[in-house]
Amino acid sequence: MPESYGASSIQNLILIILAVIVIAISVWSIYAFIRSILLFIFSQWKEDKIKTAWNSIRYMIMGIFLTIVLLFLFPLAFKLTGLENYEEYSAKNIFDKAWELLSKTLHIKDIVTDSQKENQYRDQMYYDDSFKEKFEDDYSL
Repeated sequence: MPESYGASSIQNLILIILAVIVIAISVWSIYAFIRSILLFIFSQWKEDKIKTAWNSIRYMIMGIFLTIVLLFLFPLAFKLTGLENYEEYSAKNIFDKAWELLSKTLHIKDIVTDSQKENQYRDQMYYDDSFKEKFEDDYSL
C-alpha cells in the first residue's frame, strides 16, 4: 500500500471532514444568529417577521446541538465500531484540525506574499524581464 494511503492519512482525512462539518455548522449558526437579530430589529413588530426571526433562532440552536452531537457522538461511534486509534477523533483534535484549516484559509494572503518574497530573494520573478523591457519601450513617453 502506498504511504499516502496509510492509516495516518485516512485518520487525517476523517479529521478534516469532521472539522469542515463543524466549521460549516458553526458558520451556519452564526449566520442564523445575526439574521435573527437583524430580523428582530427591522421587524417593526410585524408578526410574520418576528416568527421568521424566532425560526432563525431555532436554526441556530439546532446548529449548536448538531455540533455537540457531532463532537461527542462520532468518537463514541468510532469506539463502538472498533476503529483503530478511535481516540484520535476526540473533540479537542477535531477543534485543533478546524483551527488549522481556518488559519490556513485566512492566511492565504501571507502565503502568497511569502512566496513572492522568496522568489525575489532567489531572483525568480513571475514575469520575464524581456517582456518588461519591451513594455517599457512601447509605452515610454
